[in-house]
Order: sequence, then C-alpha cells, then structure tokens
Amino acid sequence: MPYLPKPASKKKDILNQDFPVPGVNNLLPTKDMMSLLLELGLNKYESMVYLTLVSEGISTAKNISDITSIPYGKVYEIINLLSSKGFVALLPSKPMKCQAVSPREAVEMTKDKQQDKFRKLEKQLLKELEPVFAETRKFTESKSSFLVINGRANVNNKIEELIAKAKKQIRILVSENGLKRLVIHKEPLLEAKARNVELQICSRITKDNHEDACSMAFCQLKHASEMASQLFLFDNKEALMIEPVPDDDNIMYGRDIGVWIASDAFAKLLEHSFTANYKQGRFFNLGNGQ
Repeated sequence: MPYLPKPASKKKDILNQDFPVPGVNNLLPTKDMMSLLLELGLNKYESMVYLTLVSEGISTAKNISDITSIPYGKVYEIINLLSSKGFVALLPSKPMKCQAVSPREAVEMTKDKQQDKFRKLEKQLLKELEPVFAETRKFTESKSSFLVINGRANVNNKIEELIAKAKKQIRILVSENGLKRLVIHKEPLLEAKARNVELQICSRITKDNHEDACSMAFCQLKHASEMASQLFLFDNKEALMIEPVPDDDNIMYGRDIGVWIASDAFAKLLEHSFTANYKQGRFFNLGNGQ
C-alpha cells in the first residue's frame, strides 16, 4: 500500500480571519482589531489570544494553541497576563478553561488603570522635575527686554510710566531744550520725590531755560556742558535713551526715537556715562542761574 501523507490540520488563521460584528453587515478585518488592541496596550500574542476567545467563547489552552499556533506552554502564560489585565476570566474547571471579558468591561478597566497610572506619574514628575525646571529657568531665561518707541508723545508716555514705578532713584541727562521739555513730567517727579525716590538731573542751564530749571529745583539739579544724549535711568535696572528729532522746546510734537532697555547690566553701564557728566557739573543756584 503506497504511503499517503497525512492531510494538513485545518487551523484557523487568526491574523487573516474576519469576525462578524453583531448588528453590522460587513466584516471587521482581524488585522484592524489587532491594531486597536495593540494601541490599547496588549502585545501581539495577547491580542491574538483575546480575539480567539472573543470568536470561540469558552476555550481551553490547547484549543487556543491549535488555533493560533502559539506554543501550548506559552498560552498559559498569556492567559494569566490577560486575566491580570482584565481581558480574560478564568473558569474553575479541569482542564482550565477561560473566556473573554466583554470588550466594554475590558476597555473600561484598562482606562481606569491608565488614568490611575497617569495620576501617579503626574504627581511624581511634578514633585521631582518642576522644582528643577523652575530653578533652571531662572538662569536660562533672558532677563533683558528691548523696545523701540517712535514719536515724542509716545516717548513721554513711557517716561511717565517709568517714573511712576521707580522705587529708589531716577537719574536724568538732558540737553538745554531737553530740560524745557522735562517740565511736562514735573508732577510725576514730585510724586516720586514724595515716595523718597532720589532725583538727579544733569543739563546745560542757560538764561533760556533758567525758568524751567527753577521749576525743577526740587531735584538735585546740576549744570553741565552741552550734550546731545538724552538719558533716563530708573533704579539702575531700566534705561531710556532718546534721540530728539528735532531737539527743540516743543513738549508734545516731534519725531523722537526712544530705546527702552530693561537690563541690570546695561543700566549699570549707562550709569557710568551719567555719573561722569554729573560729577563734572555744578549744582544749580537759584540766585545766579547756574
């Protein structure tokens, strides 16, 4: 009698098989469901076993092995993992049997576990990393600001804003006509003086601006040689440099360009320029105009 090979066993190909979805006419490909389960956190073999149980109902490890071609001993390990994850229910029988937990229950349990895990991770991460981030930010974050201001009216508004928030010291370096224009800020400067803010002004004082100098005599006012620069320093932290266009006595109208810089280092650098002029100046005397 000639030798006849045994027919190959007819195993279900779990990866290519389609399962009908109740209430839906079409079939949902298993590979699509595998992708969903992988996204949910199951691995390839766990997904295969769960889909087999969803398709077969109650089953034994041997039956699952036959269908999926996963080694028999490995199937037991996978079933126990799926049980711990809430996807499989173990039945008290010999040999051991198991069945799939409904997808709704499995997904809800997975979601609860993930949310609980996320909350714990969030708490730990914020506790450990947030202080480090905040401390590092102090050193890496730029502490300097820079702004270009166009127009005399806008520059005046910025000056008043800076005067209002000054706490310790205001130093002003202005031209002859700059002193005339400075009178517009007399009231805010008086308010600063009432807050015990030290006020120092350095300017060229002549017969033309003597009346304005008298008006600003409540400040520590010094007469110095003519200078083109217009400089305001606030608490040695902020500086405002102004190019008056033109340098006339008009209080409100001009094409001035102001450069505001909030930088301790830059303000201290400009302080040397102010101090050099202020030291060389003479205190204003109301009697003789200089």
